[in-house]
Amino acid sequence: MTVWQAISAGLGAAWRNRAVVSLFFTCNLLLAAAVAAPMHSAIADHLGHSMMANELARGFSAPWLTEFQLAYSGFLKGFSITIVYGGILFLLLNAVLSAGAFEVLSRAERVEPEDGGSAPGSLRWSMHAFGRGLGRFWGRFLRLTAIASVSYYVLFWLWAGRVAQFDRWLFRDSVREAPHFYLEWLRWALLFFCCFMVNAIGDYARAALVAHPHRSTLAALGAGTGFVAGRLGRVMAIYLGLGVLAALAVVAYAAFARFFPQSSAITVFIWFVVAQILLWMRWLLRLSSWAAALAFYQSRSAQAPASVQDTLPAGA
Repeated sequence: MTVWQAISAGLGAAWRNRAVVSLFFTCNLLLAAAVAAPMHSAIADHLGHSMMANELARGFSAPWLTEFQLAYSGFLKGFSITIVYGGILFLLLNAVLSAGAFEVLSRAERVEPEDGGSAPGSLRWSMHAFGRGLGRFWGRFLRLTAIASVSYYVLFWLWAGRVAQFDRWLFRDSVREAPHFYLEWLRWALLFFCCFMVNAIGDYARAALVAHPHRSTLAALGAGTGFVAGRLGRVMAIYLGLGVLAALAVVAYAAFARFFPQSSAITVFIWFVVAQILLWMRWLLRLSSWAAALAFYQSRSAQAPASVQDTLPAGA
């Protein structure tokens, strides 16, 4: 399978299973609304029906933000802790939901509709496969998420902490700025690349689990690592292609924001609707990347000789 075929297969699979995309969007939107509700109440209490409220409806105000931070410093300190716990909930929620999504995306192409049933990709079939995937994989997907989270922490501790300190120590008495400048760019590039590798290995480890459900978490992690390392160029190209589509969506939203100012309640509502469409497309592209990884992994796994197929028992 070529890179373009994998991207096309991913986009097609995600689009046929729009119900699953909408499920991710709805669950994350409701959780975000619950986390943001205290902030909304604090801002509403601070603004009331003042002229500043009308001004903020048309654009951001830095002086108001400074005033709000001074007046609600205690609230903001407590809300920052809420954001941390909310981030953990987002991580756990999407890790569990991804178990069902991977099952749907991996089986939709190969399952024939039952007599009197609905075709693959329909709401009925998607929800059936989604529930089956949750029951089969949620525990192992959570363990993969925990391993990835620890890996991200180690990477930031290393590249943004220890290596940065060493870089500053190395050039502490130097009057030449160019080497330090380029090394800083190299350090951030390596941090980004390592984070990309962790993300890709996690996605292909999930693909390995779904393709071979009897594998353990560590066996799937090893399979994903080997797969990404052996086909790094094509794996990066798949992510890059879908990343370009995501960037185009952001550019379209930025152009809309530039030429469609908020001047009334109707335009504010239109802004809200457009923002939700953009978030829905973000989840569409996220599930497309999962589906592309699944399609690419399954196409390569099908070419492997039978002697190398995994036969490990189920485990942690």
